Amino acid sequence: MLSAEEFESIRLRLSKAIKAPVKSKRIRAIKVNSAEHWQPPLYIEVGKRCADLEWNAPVQTIVAILEGPSFMVCTAGRGIDNNLPYFFARTDVRRVDEFNEWD
Repeated sequence: MLSAEEFESIRLRLSKAIKAPVKSKRIRAIKVNSAEHWQPPLYIEVGKRCADLEWNAPVQTIVAILEGPSFMVCTAGRGIDNNLPYFFARTDVRRVDEFNEWD
């Protein structure tokens, strides 16, 4: 789990990289039903491992999920440092679960 400072740093960097605002709310999980026919329905949750984030991508642990013009899923290899996360279109995201204040 990222600290508040780490999350904010990633949020600001991604906002600058995509040239669009990224919301500061902390998302715990998203349910995705992708328009991509190869991709099965996904439940992507922070702290859990997930497969099929991208065609032929390895199973990865989810570090953060952020919301901008689309949903951005960060793993240790994508989205945390100077690279871009996995993107999921708003129309493909069926449910968003936020962290409770005590999580």
